[in-house]
Amino acid sequence: MEIEQYGDVIEKAIQSEIDARRFYEQVSDRIKDDYLKKVFAEFAAEEAKHEQILTDILNQKKVDPAYFDCDKDFHVSETIDMPKVSENMDLKNAIGLAMKNEEIAMKKYTGLAENCTDAGLKTIFLDLAAMERGHKHTMEEKFVDVAYPEVW
Repeated sequence: MEIEQYGDVIEKAIQSEIDARRFYEQVSDRIKDDYLKKVFAEFAAEEAKHEQILTDILNQKKVDPAYFDCDKDFHVSETIDMPKVSENMDLKNAIGLAMKNEEIAMKKYTGLAENCTDAGLKTIFLDLAAMERGHKHTMEEKFVDVAYPEVW
């Protein structure tokens, strides 16, 4: 799909990824636990990758559906409240925070798609929602590993 006329949407998505990266960097700087500093730094690096994918799409002026192919969703993030950021945050809440942020982004793009009458733009929003769903799925897997260790 050609996206020249949808550049503004992709640019806003890029800014969202930049904002998420900055947020995770700030949390990483603020938190005391060395392991969690590293976890949040990795979250920030992941957001930087998402930013790069979207920038590549914008510069290439086309969307490769291979970027947005995740339909898996455990719906784990919908079962918890948004954790509060604190200097003494534990790993479960750290991953829970990232998971909830991905859920919010996914819902934002899904909502935009549902309220869009332009078919091309709707496709872009659905693709962005799928990308965020993929990120959410990854975080949900990590969350289950740390929040419910008795399962393993």
